[in-house]
Amino acid sequence: MNINNISKLITALCLFISTAVFSQSNSLSSSPYSLFGMGTFNTSNTGKTSGLGNTGIANSSSTFINNLNPASMATIPLKTFFFDVGLKSEYGVQIEGGNKDTKNVANFSNMAFAFPVTKKSGVSLTLIPYTSVGYSLSNIETDIEGSTGYFISNIEGSGGLNNLKLNYGYKLLDNLNVGATGSVLFGQIIENEIDYIGSNTLTIYDTNSYSGFQFGAGIQYQPVSNVTVGTVVTFPSLLDGTQNRTVSQFYDSDIEYEKDLDDFKLPLEVGFGVQTKFKEQVSVSVDYTKKFWNDTDQTDQLGTFVDQNIFGLGVEFDPNGNQLKFWNTVEYRAGFNYDSGNLEISDKKIHNYGLNLGLGIPLRYDGFSMLNVAYTYGKKGQVYDGLIQENYHMLTLNISLAGQWFVKRKIQ
Repeated sequence: MNINNISKLITALCLFISTAVFSQSNSLSSSPYSLFGMGTFNTSNTGKTSGLGNTGIANSSSTFINNLNPASMATIPLKTFFFDVGLKSEYGVQIEGGNKDTKNVANFSNMAFAFPVTKKSGVSLTLIPYTSVGYSLSNIETDIEGSTGYFISNIEGSGGLNNLKLNYGYKLLDNLNVGATGSVLFGQIIENEIDYIGSNTLTIYDTNSYSGFQFGAGIQYQPVSNVTVGTVVTFPSLLDGTQNRTVSQFYDSDIEYEKDLDDFKLPLEVGFGVQTKFKEQVSVSVDYTKKFWNDTDQTDQLGTFVDQNIFGLGVEFDPNGNQLKFWNTVEYRAGFNYDSGNLEISDKKIHNYGLNLGLGIPLRYDGFSMLNVAYTYGKKGQVYDGLIQENYHMLTLNISLAGQWFVKRKIQ
């Protein structure tokens, strides 16, 4: 590896570290449902997947970093280096009864790089938000035990967990790839509660820190030339938590203490995907993922964790026409995603679905470097039975770049 390649790797690692520190204090969510558990789980990902209904279990990494199946790393072209960085903006309208509230958030959504290790293997490192917390509750009335009085509370939450993920893929046979993945999950969830009790004000500031490891595996198999099937599994894991609490009251000194939190259980996840191509212009991807939350036997003060089913469909059209015409070089994408939700409140599941449109705009003529743009319109929850419906518009931008490594320059 020459000096230029080493400097590129050091620069990428420095960006990873600085982005991880930055992402700790910034939320990607304004959803009221992020109050539940570890917050709302991130749905955006690397490359083109956001424009394809979040599908990709059977997709390769031959032109972009596919973070959804580690087996795809075996398809990274030799001597090619991929880099991907993304941004996400979300505008949400929250409806409760006859009231509406709007929220807008924007932040970093991912950073990743990948490269081949040998002719048959490749590796990627991705930093991506795992969960996001961003809620605000006002004028909550709570009865004072042993009396007829009550107090008013305002509560705000922010933060979330990050996923630093290492993927490795190996080509076992010409039509069979296998892979393994390992993640470090870490982050902080901050809650600030202000209680108004008569003429007194009590402030409770909690910093909840969580960390843990997660492991998984993946397979991709190509039974015929235009069809690929894939499967992934993520094994159950535990997140360790500690809480630092600061309690303060007007005229009184602060009281600080630390305690251990109960481990948070992450479930077994199993996913299946199929991708098929028609005449090298149209590609169709279908994914299904099940998360076995019932087996974690966990409840929250607001509801219960239940098994989660996620379906995704994505279609991509590549004109492959006259390359001198700009619109013949653009990739066109559409997708649909349905999530049954892992949260049940008053025997009602919090469903979520999204419709996606995307474009892949080439930045160079190498066929790899692209600006991937995706728009999603989605709905989460429902208005009746005291729940909140959230309608949201989400825009994601991913800059996916490719370069050549270990290629000697020719000087003429």
